[in-house]
Parts: sequence; C-alpha cells; structure tokens
Amino acid sequence: MKKYQVHLTREYVVEICAENEDAAKEFTELYVSGGIDDSTKSTQTNKSFSIERIVPTLNEAWIVLEKDGVN
Repeated sequence: MKKYQVHLTREYVVEICAENEDAAKEFTELYVSGGIDDSTKSTQTNKSFSIERIVPTLNEAWIVLEKDGVN
C-alpha cells in the first residue's frame, strides 16, 4: 500500500448569536473545530454567545503527494 499526504480544505457556514460582528467572528474562529462546537455552556454564558448551527459547505482535497515508504 502506498502512502500519501493529502491537503484538505473544509469550509462551514456557522450561525452564531453574539453581541456584535467582531465577537461573532472571534468566537467562531476560536470555538469551531472540525465542524464541531468546542465551546462549553460556561464559556458561552461568560462570553455572551451561542453557536446555533454549523453546516459544512466544502470538503475538497486539493493536493495529493505520494510519500516514500509504506504504512
């Protein structure tokens, strides 16, 4: 079996309730990881935000490099 290095791009549309646009952007970048909300209820309460929905919109492998050796 050959070994490959795959560069993968993923994008999501996130619906978030926050006090302003900057906070929405910051909390989305900090707490959305791999399409999952990584925040806690305590963090959401303390920082006044809520991630309502995460929808995947793109999942694309754009570079595939064959590597030396096998698994």
